Amino acid sequence: MLSAVVLSGGSGTRMGSEKGLVPFRGVPLVARVVDTMSAAADEVIVSVAPGMTSRYVEVLGHGVRVVEDRNPGRGPIEGLVTSFRAAEGDIVATSPCDTPFLRRELVKTVVASIGEADIAVPTVGGLMEPLHAAYRRTVCLRAFEETMARGEHKIVSAYSGLKVSTIDERRLRAVDPDLGSFWNLNSREDLASAETRDSGV
Repeated sequence: MLSAVVLSGGSGTRMGSEKGLVPFRGVPLVARVVDTMSAAADEVIVSVAPGMTSRYVEVLGHGVRVVEDRNPGRGPIEGLVTSFRAAEGDIVATSPCDTPFLRRELVKTVVASIGEADIAVPTVGGLMEPLHAAYRRTVCLRAFEETMARGEHKIVSAYSGLKVSTIDERRLRAVDPDLGSFWNLNSREDLASAETRDSGV
């Protein structure tokens, strides 16, 4: 079973409002990403900030599981821990909520790349993209919990000691030529720019 996690627990300060609920071409950002993930996974879990469940359920309906961060302010790793505890799949694919051009084929490529590894993570511009990765749930949950217990909040800090499969740009571009899946919208300016882009999905 494959689970998918959409991370929507950020403060959205630069966007000026709850980022996942901001409409993009008439549809909330989080709903677009959930639709893509739903086409690739058996279940989708959305990680949100404390007190936000009802607003997300109103947008997404009851067919999507929504979980709240327990310890806000720790960044995306907190959302991963909370979501991985709730997930049922052995493998979990992840995405932030603000990537409206995410391609299902990209998600499938990342998941297929995990092989015997614990993590499959894309590399773009020489940098890892841990929010667009696939994780072996049990071992990675333990690593995330141990990382947080040390007071560290960077996801990649949990990679030490785990078997990591990196996915280079050549393989990524084979399914997403302009790597639009990795374009995340952090501000109203980003949103306005993205409105003029051909989605390609």
